[in-house]
Amino acid sequence: MENLRRDNETQIAYHRRRLNELKEVRQPWEAEWRALSEHIEPTRLRLHSGREGPRSRDKIIDSTGTHAYETLKSGMHSGLTSPARPWFRLTTFDPDLKKLDAVKVYLAAVQDKMREVFAASNLYRAFHIGYGDLGQFGQSVAILVEDEETVIRVQQLVHGRFWIARDHKGKATTLYRTFRWSVQRIIERFGYDNVPERLKSLYDSSKYGECFDVYHAIEPRYDRDPKLIDKRNKAFLSNYWIDEIGSDLLEESGFDSNPIIAPAWELSEDDHYALSPGQKALGDIRMLQLEQTRKLEGIDKKVRPPMNAPTSMQNSPASLLPGAVNYVDDPTGKGFRPAMEVNLSLAELREDIQEVQNRIEKTFFADLFFAITNMEGVQPRNQFELTQRKEEQLLQLGPVLENVFGDQLGPTIDRTFDILAARDELPPPPPELQGTELKVEYISTLAQAQQAVATGAIERGVAFMGQVSAVKPEALDKLDVDEAIDLYFDAIGAPPSMILADDKVEDIRAQRAQQMQAAQTAQMASQVAPALNQGAKAAQVLADANDNPNGAALLRQLGLA
Repeated sequence: MENLRRDNETQIAYHRRRLNELKEVRQPWEAEWRALSEHIEPTRLRLHSGREGPRSRDKIIDSTGTHAYETLKSGMHSGLTSPARPWFRLTTFDPDLKKLDAVKVYLAAVQDKMREVFAASNLYRAFHIGYGDLGQFGQSVAILVEDEETVIRVQQLVHGRFWIARDHKGKATTLYRTFRWSVQRIIERFGYDNVPERLKSLYDSSKYGECFDVYHAIEPRYDRDPKLIDKRNKAFLSNYWIDEIGSDLLEESGFDSNPIIAPAWELSEDDHYALSPGQKALGDIRMLQLEQTRKLEGIDKKVRPPMNAPTSMQNSPASLLPGAVNYVDDPTGKGFRPAMEVNLSLAELREDIQEVQNRIEKTFFADLFFAITNMEGVQPRNQFELTQRKEEQLLQLGPVLENVFGDQLGPTIDRTFDILAARDELPPPPPELQGTELKVEYISTLAQAQQAVATGAIERGVAFMGQVSAVKPEALDKLDVDEAIDLYFDAIGAPPSMILADDKVEDIRAQRAQQMQAAQTAQMASQVAPALNQGAKAAQVLADANDNPNGAALLRQLGLA
């Protein structure tokens, strides 16, 4: 946003001012994030820079919230972007174009190449962590950059170390972040000649371990010349600086497209940060910790109650261990006795705790991902019922899946495609695809759950057509079988290679028609030749042959017509 700088304002001064604005926007969310971190997963929040080390889990007495968070994270990862199975495919917006054999071969080759790149990079590890951030804090924020060795690399950011701003469509287009690096890492990354004098001095004196906060800004660059391809005219700027020392940038560069991958769980109006299952479950999680604490206190008081004793025993040895005997002079005859009677109903308390735990798991959709495992009744049930129940429950994630498709998976695929194209690592497209925009379809388990509704309509329609055709066979003329097959296979996410392209199908059918015609001709020839030797039957055979198109053609070949 170089055109938004004030008069005579340097680039680094603009970035510092812009960062302060972003800090004000994020500040109201920080208390909520801190509570989420303390009660669910502490390692994913760092509001202040500091030394590495474990994060305290003192407030996590009952780990139901943490387990539900882990279930959501793993369930989203395996259901949306499992590395063990294809989760996307490329196609075209033109339904006829995507059926051509040359187009199918090209799209399959591009898909295979992109899947190889994803598998070789750290993308799946980053996505797995990101789904957890999505469930705990409401958004996952990462940067997808080009890598010389693995083509792409994903930098998954820790909450508290970044600030974002979204555009009018809710897309994250501005990202400021900070990370704490040692002198050695800073100089290795940016070069000795590009760092402030203080860092050079520390490096020269072998003080490699001293750390500094490095800041990084990514945002649209509106004041640029699109005709130029240098780093200062790229679509998105990418600038680094150290705030506490120096008045110059460490590096000024940019990206050709938006590298920010920041899906939201549920955005409210014009907010830049999102609502999460963790925020919805936080009240129950706090209640659960309190109930478990009180339960332990109650059990402790019941097993080891506070005791009253006469003052005469103050300096006398005493033991409360089982089987111990204490000899005391007690005129009242009471001696040691409990200070209070604890009547704790553990059954009722366990029941209430179980109810709270169930609410937390439902809020994190843990019951959804374990729907079959936790299904009541006789096991196993039939496959149709299992499928229907699972699809019905997975539809609850519909709005969230759309956010992930549009703000995480789509940008990841688009940017990877652009990087591969720029590196000339993609096959040349066929002439039919020149200037044509490609379309991404998602075929993961969760994506198919949304599309599975269409398969039921197709199955019911075909079944109805079959019933009607039993009474009126010409009803089948209304059914386009080829289109029904294409739609059904698309809905279930079957590999495109299972369906032949339309041009190949036409060739096969043309060959079949020729073979049938040749067979009919051969059969007619076997009937005509013997009949011609019988004068009495010749006229009748010729008349029959002339009435049959294949027979007439045969007679012409024999010189009889």
